[in-house]
Amino acid sequence: MFKKVYLFYLLSVFLLFGCTSVQQTTKSPQISAQKITPEGGLKIYPDKSHGKRYDKYDAIVLLGKIVTMDRQKDGTIVIIDSGRVVIDGEKISAVLKKGEKLPNDVDSLKSLFLQTGGIIFPGLLNIHDHLHYNHIPLWNVQDKYTNRYQWSKTHDCKVNVKYAKYVVEQKRYWGLQAEQMKYAEVKQLISGTTAAQGSPNGSKKFCKMLVRNMDVSYNFGFKRMSSYVREVPKVKPEKIDKWIAKMDAGELDAIFFHIAEGTDERARSEFDFLEKNGLARKEVIIIHGTALKEPEIKYMAEHDMTVVWSPVSNLFLYGKTADIPLYKKYGVNITLGTDWSPSGGKNLLGEMKVAYQYSNYYFDSLLTYQDIVEMVTCNPADAVGWTDYCGRIKPGLYADIMVIENHGKNPFEELVNATERDVKLVFIGGDPLYGDSIFMAQMKPGDFEYIETPCGFKKCLDFTKEDVPLGDESFAYVVEMLGKVMAFDEDEMERVFTDKKIERYDSFQDYLDDRFPDYKPLHLDPIYHCIDKHFFDVMRKNKNANLPFDLQEIYYSWVPDGAMR
Repeated sequence: MFKKVYLFYLLSVFLLFGCTSVQQTTKSPQISAQKITPEGGLKIYPDKSHGKRYDKYDAIVLLGKIVTMDRQKDGTIVIIDSGRVVIDGEKISAVLKKGEKLPNDVDSLKSLFLQTGGIIFPGLLNIHDHLHYNHIPLWNVQDKYTNRYQWSKTHDCKVNVKYAKYVVEQKRYWGLQAEQMKYAEVKQLISGTTAAQGSPNGSKKFCKMLVRNMDVSYNFGFKRMSSYVREVPKVKPEKIDKWIAKMDAGELDAIFFHIAEGTDERARSEFDFLEKNGLARKEVIIIHGTALKEPEIKYMAEHDMTVVWSPVSNLFLYGKTADIPLYKKYGVNITLGTDWSPSGGKNLLGEMKVAYQYSNYYFDSLLTYQDIVEMVTCNPADAVGWTDYCGRIKPGLYADIMVIENHGKNPFEELVNATERDVKLVFIGGDPLYGDSIFMAQMKPGDFEYIETPCGFKKCLDFTKEDVPLGDESFAYVVEMLGKVMAFDEDEMERVFTDKKIERYDSFQDYLDDRFPDYKPLHLDPIYHCIDKHFFDVMRKNKNANLPFDLQEIYYSWVPDGAMR
């Protein structure tokens, strides 16, 4: 019976992800080099063009509408309808209005000018996620919980979430943590996200490839962030003293805690612990805060604290999300994070839509399009001490930039309603890593892969990087390997697994039944919404979330004819 189920799911994986030539690793068999391009799947293949690289030009000049996310004296955001962003090396050297001259040290004859025809925004900042779970598809949570310590211990969570993490990541199984993490970062990158929080410490050795890993890597030349995922009230006093000493010394700009995740008193009382122990302060980022009430929220505002709102995950697990009207009333800095793929949004483009629509239905349309955009750009940058580095488009800041299609509407509305199809370019530190072929071919000839979707669009991704462990792997290879692992093929697992406990069992099947009871194959979570019917079906049907709107209809209604985007 399992073999039939396995073959069905393996076929589903191949229908979702088509791959080209791949590499061989020491733990896995060589996968066929023949291009797999089944109907309905992605086609991934390398670019073979030649030409001048982006870093050989004097500067890269982006032309388009610029939404700086920087405020004028009257508080309004500076928007330049027809401007130029000059990228010199890693940074933005100038932001110019029409008619203004290039900086004196930039030679226009030696620069590359890109007429984007789009809207130029700062790269999005996903201030909370658990990236090492983001190869896992959305879990249709059946039970409603009142705090985060309940669902994580359930068998349902093990079968739908934890098994898929373990077999991919741990060395005694497939040991593909690098591939798992790089895939998760691609899911961020394709949405215009340039930095994300929530990478595990073990990922340090292969960071600095794609998006910025906020709390485990050095960014902009320093590392002054940390996170603590476990139950905060159980932290020993000496650890708290170290955190406070670092914050007082300016060595810790941000520390992320899961606080008040749920709806009950146990969740709410975690904030009391922070307050009692001197941790309710500006540097402490409150993830979720769903159980907090007016006294705690008012305290947060008085101490310049930040909350990370993850509406999708909150609704799936608890049937309720944070009291955003109260947070906004008191002036708490509100940011937006996807939490993780098993119960959260696929990327910030999706999460922004849910946040906006949920506000329309339940918060009396409290949140504007601009509010939502601020939650993923300037607000998180300010929260973590990155104001002078990213989150805005200003001279001297790093060129962490996204460009989206311009449909002629309000630019904030454009971004909230944008889909992955609309993402035209993504730069991180001046390095073009993703976008349309017309631009990538001019900047990275021969150094990217085409990702051709069945949704009517094609994008280009630079997935490789020299001098980084496993930096020569292609994206096609990573997709193939992760899809293979998620299929839970017993024969492959028996060949690869090195767990010493296997010897204690009469058969490998007995070992699997004991270690992974009721295991089942899962599909690799697709990077694009438009090929993820499962995601939209679960969003539509989940009884906890009980959304009064259809996200799939919203996702595709931005195009007048309703075509998939």
